Amino acid sequence: MKKKNSLFFDTSLIYLFVVLLLIGVRVFSYYVKTNAITSVLLNLIVQIGVMFFIPFLLYKLLRNKKSKQVFQDFNFKKINLKAVLITILIGIIVYLLNIAVASFFNIFITATGYDPSFGMSSASSSYSTIQFIFDILLSAVLPGICEEFCHRGLLLNGFKQLDIKKTVILVGFLFGLIHLNIQQVFYASVIGMFLTFLVYVTGSIIPSMIVHFMNNFIGLYLTFAQYNNLPFGNFSNNLTRILVGSDPVVVFIAILFVIGLLLGLLAYLVFVLMKNTRVKQFEDLAKKAIDKKQREELFKDFNLDANVIDAENGKEIDDNVPEIIFDNEIRPNGKRGIIVDINFTNNLLAGEYFIKKPTLKEKSILYATIFIGVTVTLFTLIWGII
Repeated sequence: MKKKNSLFFDTSLIYLFVVLLLIGVRVFSYYVKTNAITSVLLNLIVQIGVMFFIPFLLYKLLRNKKSKQVFQDFNFKKINLKAVLITILIGIIVYLLNIAVASFFNIFITATGYDPSFGMSSASSSYSTIQFIFDILLSAVLPGICEEFCHRGLLLNGFKQLDIKKTVILVGFLFGLIHLNIQQVFYASVIGMFLTFLVYVTGSIIPSMIVHFMNNFIGLYLTFAQYNNLPFGNFSNNLTRILVGSDPVVVFIAILFVIGLLLGLLAYLVFVLMKNTRVKQFEDLAKKAIDKKQREELFKDFNLDANVIDAENGKEIDDNVPEIIFDNEIRPNGKRGIIVDINFTNNLLAGEYFIKKPTLKEKSILYATIFIGVTVTLFTLIWGII
């Protein structure tokens, strides 16, 4: 019987294929003259085809999974409305921090002679509502779903053999490289690391999708508002005027203060979000475990089997309810302690990480992917200089 490849190996192989396809599309769009329609089609191919369906189908095939299992492995778990609202606020803060990080990095690459406008299309004289809605779909909704599916879904699930710290850094860095652009690699890596961490603390990929969407959407709206004299339309111009026209020392101190304030607020919101997702999930499981144990004890007193009763009444038996152990030791406060033993199956913080680390052979494909991504990204710097 043929030995099955490790999850790490299969994930690295799938992602290498994704990267090669993206480079192929990028080369095609650079050398072949495209119009608005073909540009939209290429965007749809990249997002829906390369970033979503290919990882989905290859993972399903290589790991012999059902469609529902793929989404479960990639942490598609619902979050409540309060968590959604908190995540939207986090997305706004991330966008503001993103501006600071991108501006800081651009100072260094422009010092090399790189032209920031390299590869950008010329500005249009108008920006219609229809175009804005279309751009939201192509540049905010689809990336928020498809790019997160590929990175915080495929990669985060596939790198379980690594420890959490390495996984956060690696997935974030690969997310930066996938943009294949020197201007985007730094800030995209930073936001990629944060989004990866966000999935860890919430146990769901949904918050990372929302933050990703908000980050892209705000940039689109500010551009649309600037063309159509809407609220915050002068945000970019006012920010540029303040940064250029003020004393550099004052600007530097002000930026540090704002960044510190935003980071503090971001940390608080992430903590609140964790309480409304991961902690709430634990509390619900603990309550469910306690209720199950108490119910079993009650039926036991009457010599009845709870599962038999449920089956006779047509109720679905939930075998995944965690077991609960009652500790007989009396605590100092006079209360009897309760230990809840919860089985975190398919959980990011489960004991799955205490498994064999990937071998050098298994890592070789990942190293090749990183080498290709770094090489192409450096070439964009060289092309922007010459």
